[in-house]
Amino acid sequence: MGKIVRMTSEELKKHLAEGGDKSDWDRVRAINQDGADRMAMEDPDNPFKSDEDWANIVVHRPGLMHKPGARGPQKAPTKRQLAIRLSPDVVEFFKATGKGWQARIDEALKTHVKEHSHKAA
Repeated sequence: MGKIVRMTSEELKKHLAEGGDKSDWDRVRAINQDGADRMAMEDPDNPFKSDEDWANIVVHRPGLMHKPGARGPQKAPTKRQLAIRLSPDVVEFFKATGKGWQARIDEALKTHVKEHSHKAA
């Protein structure tokens, strides 16, 4: 593989000040695809060594049980998206309750509609 170069902190500071960095880019540029493949296969921390390994990969994203980037099935009828103006104190109150604050506003409005719908009739 590559060689490890030892530097004192002063030598490293000088090297970085002269435009260098911590990578041996000449060695990196010299690696061809076969070399990269060989290194990947020899890497003990690499669990994906074949096309079959990659084909069977499962991506876990919290709250999603479908293709990454795709929307999941709706649990309830789709909500309508619209712009609404709310008082800053109302917004801050619900935001302070954490993730899901918009759903809690929706629930509060549904409760209000349910409690006051008989008066409108």
